[in-house]
Amino acid sequence: MNDNTYFKTDDVREAATGRWPLILGALAPQLETAMRKLGRHVTCPVHGGKDGFRLFKKDFAEHGGGICNTCGPKKDGFELLMWLNHWDFRMAVEEVGKILGVEPRHRRPTGNASGPSRSKSFKQQHADRSSSPAPAIARPTSSAPSAAGAVQATSVPRMASAESREPEVSTAPASKVVSLEERSPEWLRELQERTSKQSQVDNAKIQERIERVWYEAVPITSPSALPAMKYLASRKIVLRNLGVLLEGDCVRFHPGLPYFEEVEETITQEGNETTITKWKKRGDYPAIICAIRNVDGEIVTLHRTYLSQSGGKARVESARKMMSVPDNKSVVGGAIRMGTPVDGVLGVAEGLETALSGFRATGIPTWCLVNTTLLEGFEPPQGVHTVIIWADKDKSHAGERSANVLKTRLEAQGLRVVVLIPQQPIPARAKGVDWNDVMRTQGLLGFPNPRLLRQQVNPQALVNS
Repeated sequence: MNDNTYFKTDDVREAATGRWPLILGALAPQLETAMRKLGRHVTCPVHGGKDGFRLFKKDFAEHGGGICNTCGPKKDGFELLMWLNHWDFRMAVEEVGKILGVEPRHRRPTGNASGPSRSKSFKQQHADRSSSPAPAIARPTSSAPSAAGAVQATSVPRMASAESREPEVSTAPASKVVSLEERSPEWLRELQERTSKQSQVDNAKIQERIERVWYEAVPITSPSALPAMKYLASRKIVLRNLGVLLEGDCVRFHPGLPYFEEVEETITQEGNETTITKWKKRGDYPAIICAIRNVDGEIVTLHRTYLSQSGGKARVESARKMMSVPDNKSVVGGAIRMGTPVDGVLGVAEGLETALSGFRATGIPTWCLVNTTLLEGFEPPQGVHTVIIWADKDKSHAGERSANVLKTRLEAQGLRVVVLIPQQPIPARAKGVDWNDVMRTQGLLGFPNPRLLRQQVNPQALVNS
C-alpha cells in the first residue's frame, strides 16, 4: 500500500463475509486447533491453559468470531485478528483485503475537484471478473513474506527498453495468481464448505426445532419432572413456591431430549486420509428447558440442561447447551424471565442455579441471562428502576467485568444498579465461585441480609412495609 491508495472497510467486509475459515487459516494459523474443533473449548491461543477459548460455530463462515474466557468475546474475524496478531483495525482490514485480492481505492487528490473516478466496489469487481475471462497478471512482490503469509506469485518478466521494444507474441504461459482456496489445505477447504452450508440453514427449520422441543416439554411442576426437582435439590435450591418457575412460562421439563455430539471420523479416499466431523446421537436424556425471551416476551431460542434420571448432570461433553438462534432474531437483550419484578426491583444472574439461589435467599425475582454476553446486553423491562446483579467471581474476572459493563450502561439510562460478588475465596482447582456455590456451602447465612438489601435498593419500600 502507498499513501495514494487504501482499502475501504465496507469493500473488505463484503469480500470477507462467508470466507472467514480460509481467511483465518491463512492469517491466524494459531487457530487451527479451534477450527478443527469448531464450537468446542480448546487451549486459548493467547493465554494457554486447557479450555479457555472457542470459536462461534453457528455463523463462523459469515463472521468468524470467537470468545476468550479471559478477554471476552470477539464478535468477528477482524476483532480476532487484532487480538491475536496485535494489529490495529486498519491493519486488520488491510491484511484481509490483500489476501482476498480486493482492489484498493485511490485517494482523491487534494485541491482537484475533477480527480480520478471512484474505485469499484467488491461486487462490481467480482462482476467484472466473471464477465472477463482474460487471465490475471500477477503483481511483482518483494522477497520478504507478507504478514498474510501468502504464496508468492510468479514475477512479471522485465520490460524491454523503449528503444528495443517490438511487438511480439509470447509463447510463455500467462502468470497465474494462486487463489486463497488453492493455497489452503484440504481440511480447511472442507471446513469452509461445511460452515458455508451450515450458515445457509433455513431459519424456518431452526424455528421449527425450537417450537417442537418447547411443545414436547411439560410443566416443571409435573410429576414426570422428578429428575429436575432432584437436580435443583442437589444444588440446595428448595423453593417454597414453585410458581416463580411457572410465571412467565420460561422453564419446562423434557423427559427424553436427544443429545448429539460432534465426532471426528477418518475416511480414506483414493489412498488419502481425510478427517471429517459429523453429528452422532449419544442418547435421550431428561432435561430442563428454558425459554430465552426478548423484551417483547417472544421466545428467541431455548437453553437446555441435560440431566441423569437420578438428578445429576448428564455425563456428556456439554451438559448445558443453547439452541441455534434464527438469523432474523437476536438473543442479546433477552433473558430467562422467572417471576415478575416487584416494586420496580429485579435481580439478574448468569446461571439458572445462581438466579434461583438469589431468589430463594431474598425473595426478589431474579432472571437468568445464561452467559456474560447476554448479561452485558440485558435490557430490563418497562417499570424496572433497580437491578441487582448477582455476579460470578471468576479467576479471569470475566463475571465481574461483565457485571460492571451492564452496571455502567444501565446507570447511564438512569437506573439504580447494585453488584453483589461472593466473598468466599475461589478454590485452588476451580475457575471461580458463584452464588449457588455460596448457597451450597454456607446456606442462607452466606447471602446479604434480605431486609438490608431491600433498604439499599428501595428505601421507600422498607419504610412503607
